[in-house]
Amino acid sequence: MTSTPISQTDIVTQRTDTKLSLREKIGYGLGDAGGTVITCLIMNFLTFFYTDVFGLTPAIVGTLFIGLRVFDAVSDPIMGVLADRTQSRWGRFRPWQLWVALPIGIIGVLTFTVPDVSMTMKIAWAFGTYLMLSVGYTAINVPYCALINTMTTRHDEVISCQSWRFILCGVAGFLVSVGLPWLVAELGHGNAAKGYQLGVGLLCGIAVVMFLCCFFWVRERVPLALMGKFSLREHLAGLRKNDQLLLMLVMSFLLINVFNLRGGGYMYFITYVLHGSAAFASLFFTMVTLASILGAVLVNPLARRIDTVKLYYYTNLVLAACAAGMWFLPTGSQWQTLWLGIILSNGIILGFTLPLHFSIMAFADDYGEWKTRVRSSGMNFAFNLFFIKLAWAASAGIISLVFIFVAYKPGMENQTTASLQGITALESLLPAAFHLLLALALRKCRLNNPMMATIATDLRQRHVHTS
Repeated sequence: MTSTPISQTDIVTQRTDTKLSLREKIGYGLGDAGGTVITCLIMNFLTFFYTDVFGLTPAIVGTLFIGLRVFDAVSDPIMGVLADRTQSRWGRFRPWQLWVALPIGIIGVLTFTVPDVSMTMKIAWAFGTYLMLSVGYTAINVPYCALINTMTTRHDEVISCQSWRFILCGVAGFLVSVGLPWLVAELGHGNAAKGYQLGVGLLCGIAVVMFLCCFFWVRERVPLALMGKFSLREHLAGLRKNDQLLLMLVMSFLLINVFNLRGGGYMYFITYVLHGSAAFASLFFTMVTLASILGAVLVNPLARRIDTVKLYYYTNLVLAACAAGMWFLPTGSQWQTLWLGIILSNGIILGFTLPLHFSIMAFADDYGEWKTRVRSSGMNFAFNLFFIKLAWAASAGIISLVFIFVAYKPGMENQTTASLQGITALESLLPAAFHLLLALALRKCRLNNPMMATIATDLRQRHVHTS
């Protein structure tokens, strides 16, 4: 009887090349579903809450939001360094889901609380709580985004995890968008301030549970010793040399602009272009959410058959053509059913983009270690988050400029041909332009399947020698 010795290569390969369980993929997805609860509260409800419930002027709200984007330029990279230098018995990135879960839930409730104090103190309260909420989101999201490359080295499993991530994010977004207005009415009994505090409290409690499920259900399989410990100078040098990561940062900016331009224009488009009622608006948003979930489901089997970069490239070309075509479609109340079908079909294809994009972002992280021998996952995803936040600000600015250009005024009776065309452009021509720019950027992306197979093999061999 003979036996074959198990080499160190086999041990490392078995540890990091394991097929992930369904529970672990769902746990991973729940981590960002919890983050989606927080971002949906901020993006969809916080401005209205500040102006119509809390009592702040639009100028103060604008100053608050712009000022914190400047703060993010510092806080996001610092969080990346902290994440990359974390050493714990639970790993490097996973423990942040445990440490930040409860604090961010509490801060979320405080942000949507109206204190019974003077206006000066209320302004200070708003700045302080929103600052803490922004920092809390950074502290939990940056390590979360970096977590995937410590869970598995199988790139098909990365794509599968990203698919589950955005399915569950779609569910979480729907829960907040549809659930919070109902909770405010049911729990507030005419007191909007009380309704928001209790409704947000319930949703933040759900987010905390999601974060904790992520912590308990996922595992980091790449040992801390293999990831190394590098100085800030080494991290920054590695980032500068990672040409594919720099490309992905630009692409993140472009992609998030698509979603924010469309999302920011939806209520104007529904109300003034399609003459939709509140009931139609609910149906419209249901279609948007359903489409995003279906897209995230369908992209996983497609990515098993088609090269990831190629699939993302052709997806953006198709979306550019679809978005440009929307400009020529008829509008008005008689065409509402047509637009529901268009939004559903286009949204399914649009649902491919986020899982594919963040999969390639994870590939760029591996590429950076392969090229520079420096693992900077926290720093890489921190800069990615900063570019996403820049896109939030840029898309808000673009919408404002469009409305200034077409002399937009609220109210159905004040809509002109120019204003209706401007609103329609937010859903058609402008997204088409950003999709074309994404497709052009993808021509420079070298992280195709053969390249990633080579990188995975090389990194596995390096990790064997390191261990």
